[in-house]
Amino acid sequence: MDDNKQYVVALEISSSKIVGVLGVPNSNGGVEVLDIEAERSPNCVRYGCIQNVEETKVRINRVLTRLEARISPKKITGVYVGINGRSVHNHSMSISASFDEERMITENVVESLKKRFASEADVQGDILEVLPCKYFVDNTEITNPIGAYGTSVRIEFNGVVARSALKMNIDRAIDSRFTIKGYIVTSLAMAEHILSNEDRQLGCMLVDFGAETTAVSIYRNGVLQYFATLPMGSRLITRDIASLNVLEEVAEEIKRTSGNAMVSTQGRSSILVDGLRSTDVQNYVSSRSQEIVANINEQISYSGLSRDQIASGIVLVGGGVQLNGFGRLVSDMTKLKVRQGSIPVGVSLHDSAALGIEYLQVISILQQAANIMEIGDSCVTDPVVATVEGADVVVEEPESATESDSGKDEIQDDDGDVPLKIPEKNKIKTSSADKSPETNRVKGGGNDGNDDDDSGEILPPNSNGGGLRAAWEKLRDKLMSVFEESKDAYADDDADSGDNNRR
Repeated sequence: MDDNKQYVVALEISSSKIVGVLGVPNSNGGVEVLDIEAERSPNCVRYGCIQNVEETKVRINRVLTRLEARISPKKITGVYVGINGRSVHNHSMSISASFDEERMITENVVESLKKRFASEADVQGDILEVLPCKYFVDNTEITNPIGAYGTSVRIEFNGVVARSALKMNIDRAIDSRFTIKGYIVTSLAMAEHILSNEDRQLGCMLVDFGAETTAVSIYRNGVLQYFATLPMGSRLITRDIASLNVLEEVAEEIKRTSGNAMVSTQGRSSILVDGLRSTDVQNYVSSRSQEIVANINEQISYSGLSRDQIASGIVLVGGGVQLNGFGRLVSDMTKLKVRQGSIPVGVSLHDSAALGIEYLQVISILQQAANIMEIGDSCVTDPVVATVEGADVVVEEPESATESDSGKDEIQDDDGDVPLKIPEKNKIKTSSADKSPETNRVKGGGNDGNDDDDSGEILPPNSNGGGLRAAWEKLRDKLMSVFEESKDAYADDDADSGDNNRR
């Protein structure tokens, strides 16, 4: 694997599942998806907001651990997190500035007005994004104010706002070993990479029909005009079916296989499962679907736009749009053309399972993260490698402070704090055939065929007795003789030194 790759890791936390994706930006401005991992999140996340922080943390760690296995021994150190939930909506506000004399409008002027919006907007919660909607120079609307001259400038902004608890609980649920490199509003990322420039210019409604929420964003003239999140999703239909005295898991399966958002023209009723009649199920599915679509349709009026200004129609994404007949129902009730979203252009997939529409959200987050990531930055780092007596040693932090280190081969650093684990391939191994279990001595293998050496002496390597043994003993005796002579000389010197001191 190429060690110089720039890796991107994105995370989507939704009411139905937690999904992580690992990718690498490509030369075409797109991204190559290497792996996608998911964990179900029942009762952990409600309406897009984390409820059980600790359980969510466990599931996030599982997802990221499986992604790490794809690039082992590299480690994931950072993630980009998508934000979507019931409290996410837009807040519109105009900010203006006047000048003593005519001057050129620069990027600094626009940026200062943007900062004023962030500080002056009266909102409850966090401002996630500040997006300019319309520009006016001397009360004349223009497409781009940069470079224009005037004595006044006014910008209409759309701020994307969410409750503070949304980000706060995400911060708590991400383990401390992972850095949150950025928050990305999921619906904005999808609009950026799923909708075409033509869609955004002519007018388009993007509908993300999820499990417990439905996010509606409307674009016109290339910019966001309206954004709202409805507290209703496909799980409402499932619970309606479950009210017929079946488990929610059974109700979900019935919805997927037999449910249809369109009113049934079938005259006869059949038995589906557990004694449920198909007509009863159909009545629940179609009635709830009509209610959801009616609320989606009403958002056009709230945006202040007419249907003629949404010329590109409606783009549907999210797991809920897989309900049979849902797209046709949306088209019939809104009188607009409808299509399903597709994988963004420039994204290549290694996992065929990621072809499903349910992964569009997290893939869009990944693509947006790749676009905003600085050159040379990465969500993945190499393990620290040290050199010990010529062997490469991977330095790994223990998984926890209480983890037992017994049975591990470790080398302490100079401070005695960081254990250096020596890979098995770099250890010096001694064959059991050449090592005595009683004395841990390398055996000599004498000519008498006896494996044990009773002399208690440590023999030189590759010793096989005979002439070599005699030579070793001769060399040993000579070294011992030299050692004794040196010891006597040191003793004489000490004696002379003592005499001199007394004198």
